[in-house]
Amino acid sequence: MTGVQTCALPIYSPVYRAWNAAADLVIVNALTLLACLPVLTAGAALSACARVTMEMARDEETYIVRSWWRAWRSALGQSLLWWPLVLALAALGLWEYLLLADAGGGALSGLVLAGGVVLLGVVVWLVPLTAFFSAPLGRHIANAARLAVGALGLTGLCLLVVLAPLALVWFLPGVWTGLIWFMVLIGVGFQAYLIALIQRRVIDRLRQSKFVDRKSVV
Repeated sequence: MTGVQTCALPIYSPVYRAWNAAADLVIVNALTLLACLPVLTAGAALSACARVTMEMARDEETYIVRSWWRAWRSALGQSLLWWPLVLALAALGLWEYLLLADAGGGALSGLVLAGGVVLLGVVVWLVPLTAFFSAPLGRHIANAARLAVGALGLTGLCLLVVLAPLALVWFLPGVWTGLIWFMVLIGVGFQAYLIALIQRRVIDRLRQSKFVDRKSVV
């Protein structure tokens, strides 16, 4: 934990714990955004963010900066394989969507958009799998796809969390300035924490099984 102290609140009170968690998420958010600035390291940053926020969701005692840094170093090598692939597929999908939209291909552009949602659904499981388990990349991708379909309801909730800021700007354009500040201060960490709460039981169950090898971050 960050060790934020306040004399007015008992350290086990809900208000104190919420305040302390918010402070931790601000730190996680800052570390993650900084590590995303070199675009190629963003995959490792997301994995580290997922690991630390999952530990927070479990109420585990953790040193935020140290845990994040160790998780980032552990995830970096493999993330340099899957993250550029995700970026390339996303860029290709966006290009095809814009091209088809300009040409009036409504049905085809809808299929491309659906493909993007499927890709995102796989990624929201791939990130925690790479954060917590050691396995070849192909196995991680296959397991992430299996979870995206097998836990479809949870996948849908995760997608709602990820896409909520875009939906908010779409329906309420006037809030974009405040939303940018929110995302810069705590938003990415907060989204990761919500996703960790959604995925916690599944990841915990997998850690207790032989689904994949557990990863020990040292």
